[in-house]
Amino acid sequence: MHPNPKRIIPIVLLIVIAVGGYYVYTNYFSPTANTNTASGFIEGEEINVAAEIGGRIEAITVDEGDTVKQGQEIVRLDRTMINAQIAQAQAALDTAKSQLAQIKNGPRASDVSAAKVAIDAAQQNYDKLRAGGTASDVAAAQAALDAATKNFAKVKAGLTADQLAQIKAQVDTTRAAVEQAQAAYDRAGGSSNPFIAQLPQSLALQQATNAYQAATAALNDALTHPTASELAAAQSQIDQAKAVLARLTPDAAQLAAAKSQVDQAQAALERLTPTTDSITVVENQVKQAEAALYILQVQAAKMTLKSPTNGIVSRRAAHVGEIAAPNAALLSVTNLDTVKLTIYVPENQVGLIKIGDTFPVQVDSFPDQKFAGKVIFIATQAEFTPRNVQTKSERVNTVLAVKLQIANPKADLKPGMPADATLK
Repeated sequence: MHPNPKRIIPIVLLIVIAVGGYYVYTNYFSPTANTNTASGFIEGEEINVAAEIGGRIEAITVDEGDTVKQGQEIVRLDRTMINAQIAQAQAALDTAKSQLAQIKNGPRASDVSAAKVAIDAAQQNYDKLRAGGTASDVAAAQAALDAATKNFAKVKAGLTADQLAQIKAQVDTTRAAVEQAQAAYDRAGGSSNPFIAQLPQSLALQQATNAYQAATAALNDALTHPTASELAAAQSQIDQAKAVLARLTPDAAQLAAAKSQVDQAQAALERLTPTTDSITVVENQVKQAEAALYILQVQAAKMTLKSPTNGIVSRRAAHVGEIAAPNAALLSVTNLDTVKLTIYVPENQVGLIKIGDTFPVQVDSFPDQKFAGKVIFIATQAEFTPRNVQTKSERVNTVLAVKLQIANPKADLKPGMPADATLK
């Protein structure tokens, strides 16, 4: 069974009339028909706060949502190490300045006198060394060296076999004497005789025992020589004799060393009477020390981070105790002194807007208050209406972005607030 065309036609006509009436009403009779309103969202300028120099975070004085003033301290990094470096650089600068002042003031008379004495001593030593010793002096020094060498050999060799045999024979002789004296002592009654100490046998035994002990000590001493100290003493005599002979017969290296001492003493005297070049060198050292100190002071100042603008802390990405990497954002501060509103105007109406125009702006939070939005930017390229700004049917329209700047001295307008600008 087919639908009756006579019933369908009236329904279609009613729909057409309703749609047409709505169009006429919205475009000609609606209260907003002659009002061009563009919408957008309040935007704030967000500035990231980052450390130019890395370091451990010592303090963070603000949190998200806090209001801050331009120049207010918000993050402080640990300055222990750089403070020590500054102290070291300051000490280096003080030393350089002291040297410069000393040079410019001239040397003390005592310093000049001491330097001249040093030159004379070095020159005399060089002249004496270059002249060398007399033939008799050289012969005497060679004889002393030969004697010291022989003595060392004698000490090192120790006693001869004959000498050692004589000492051993003396030990044997004194031992026999002790044995004979002991036998006579025993025949006289020995220690059981109360008068033994008064008898000659007791004295003879004591004398024989002392002689034996002395002979034994002599043998032990002979067997333990030469000692390390005796050898060292004998070697020292050789070294001293060689040194005396070397001074009397100098070689090229000794002469060069003596001449170097003269040159060094002369240079020391010249440093006490500065030239223009030497003053310039020390002045440059002072400048370098000042520059090094200034660099450290600048670095120290950069370890205290301050708010770049008036506003609110919109994001905090760091905590006390963490290590702040260079150029890594620690906080974000949004400037609320001036905010912006981006609206989208149809192509056929952009020609009616120019840079510097002012339009009223309203937000839902302050329905009875109007803010002045000044046009600061008009896009040069059209685009489709953003999805989050207009209705679905209007998103296919081509528009141009227009940016308004709004003074916000009381910080009433916050980023993200929806806002409407009335263009006419």
